[in-house]
Amino acid sequence: MIDNDVFVINAIAHAYDFSAANIRRNRVGRALPELVYGIHRTWNPPELQVPREVFLSDQTMEMLSATQFLESQVDLAVSHHIDLDGWTFDSIVSHAKNCEAARRWPQRYLLYVGAAPFRGIDVAIKDMERQVADLPEAVGLKLYPDSVAPIRSWRMDDPEVAYPLYESARDLGLKVIAIHKALPNGPVPMNPYRVDDVDRAAYDFPDLNFEIVHAGMAFVDETAQAIARFPNVYANLETTSLLLNKAPRIFGEVLAQFLYWGGAQKIFWADGGVLGHSQSLLEKFWAFELPADLEDKYQVSLTREIKADILGRNYAAMIGLDIAAARARIETDEFSVAVRENGLQAPYSNWLREAGVA
Repeated sequence: MIDNDVFVINAIAHAYDFSAANIRRNRVGRALPELVYGIHRTWNPPELQVPREVFLSDQTMEMLSATQFLESQVDLAVSHHIDLDGWTFDSIVSHAKNCEAARRWPQRYLLYVGAAPFRGIDVAIKDMERQVADLPEAVGLKLYPDSVAPIRSWRMDDPEVAYPLYESARDLGLKVIAIHKALPNGPVPMNPYRVDDVDRAAYDFPDLNFEIVHAGMAFVDETAQAIARFPNVYANLETTSLLLNKAPRIFGEVLAQFLYWGGAQKIFWADGGVLGHSQSLLEKFWAFELPADLEDKYQVSLTREIKADILGRNYAAMIGLDIAAARARIETDEFSVAVRENGLQAPYSNWLREAGVA
């Protein structure tokens, strides 16, 4: 919690596997880890960076949990199974890591299964079913709009590729479809990362919720219009939140447009976990004020209540999470006790200690 009573849900936190053994030997596979590490290195101040060899490793859930819950005021984190078979041999974030989170810290994690439609729709659905059987508490499905080697893509409104996945997700009890948009995974065509295909999917599946992940990194106008027109479309600020470090004015412009068109209840806080350090970004967001000219242009303000909505209440409302009950579940766990007794630990101290470079 931040400011004593504001419940914080980090709507995406990753423990990536960027180890050399996991990266496919094609130019896009090799480029992705460098792209992600490049964001970490250039969009964070020097004191909030880890060495390249530490970042480009098989990051552990132990590390992620310590970074989230011992080093920051994040209360719950959302872990996505990331299945990018064209880029990696195994998943970038594996099903096994989600299972570890569910087994060791069920009070702290919300989980999304993943699917790769280019392996075949039947195969993707069976994989979803297997994951949900292991994780009946899973709340969402994470999807990526393209694949590489060879380059292929699909649209969210494709009735042959996308709709069977949504139908299966709904049948399995999942509430959310999260789609990676706006931020290409390396030197690949931009077209699949546009957001114009979300509209029809949201219209045809009003009983599912759709998250536009990396909302605001590109296609800000289109995203703002989508969250305004459809009650089941939301903007997830993963990576976009790092603009608070790199370009706070741009962050303000993105946020002001989302607030003007979609309203305060359509935006989720996320930082990608170790992509940036959660505590630093939380503090910057909590202190952030919209520039006066943007307030005047869009006739919006960023109040304490709106910040609290973005930091946790909006996501909780989308999935039907009782925040009071969630707060009670973590009150006496290992992380809450340690923080109460010793305060927050230093940024990335657990990761660097685990890597043997502290």
